[in-house]
Amino acid sequence: MDILFKIKVLSEVKADDKVLIVGLPGMGGVAYTTANHIVNTMGGRLVAEFYTYSYPPQINISDGRANLFKAYLYETKPALVLTANAQPATPEAQNEFCDNVIGFLSRKGLRKIIATAAYVTSHVGPLRNVYVAGNDDSLINEFVKLNAQVLKGGVVSGINGAIVGWASYYDIPAVVLLAETWEAIVQVDEFDYRASKHLLDIVSKYLKSEVDTSVLDTLAEQVESKVMELITRSLKQFEVKKPSKDVM
Repeated sequence: MDILFKIKVLSEVKADDKVLIVGLPGMGGVAYTTANHIVNTMGGRLVAEFYTYSYPPQINISDGRANLFKAYLYETKPALVLTANAQPATPEAQNEFCDNVIGFLSRKGLRKIIATAAYVTSHVGPLRNVYVAGNDDSLINEFVKLNAQVLKGGVVSGINGAIVGWASYYDIPAVVLLAETWEAIVQVDEFDYRASKHLLDIVSKYLKSEVDTSVLDTLAEQVESKVMELITRSLKQFEVKKPSKDVM
């Protein structure tokens, strides 16, 4: 294991026949919200922390408590959940992160990985499509049956995508689920809670575990109203005023 990556085990990690849900910070906060909502609603228990030298040399402070940037592994009844404060800064560090985390969990018996991510688009409605891509046809088809659509092409950047590729190295079936995310929300650096809700709907069906997403509906309405207000205000600033009839 590379000395630039450290694992702190807080409790016995039981990954035998478990699924790993991955949701690190990314566009629209979609993956991060998905993973953390599962942890918060299912009473996730922190079992391990992952540290990398590529995180910024600084601390996060909350109510006087100081912590380094790190990733967190939680255990819930239906799955393990991986999330973090941030993604490592460089491509090399992101690949190292994926390699070390999956290597660690593969030795613990991990059987599947479901990563979550955003599919940014300029036009969205109340119903958001969820796309799926992966390294195992059988697993992909399971999500197609849950109304996900096969992603025909493109690139999924960052750990939320790369971890599926690294899963292939360890012969672990894996998919990434991408929810349509409103580009306007991403541009103003807000969270697309509606996209996360649609991801959670599919993930919870796969896990056969009900997840209460009602709070995400409320948060989505608040964010979307705010973004629409910003768009309206911006359009008014560029509105061309008609000349007055009194002007010759």
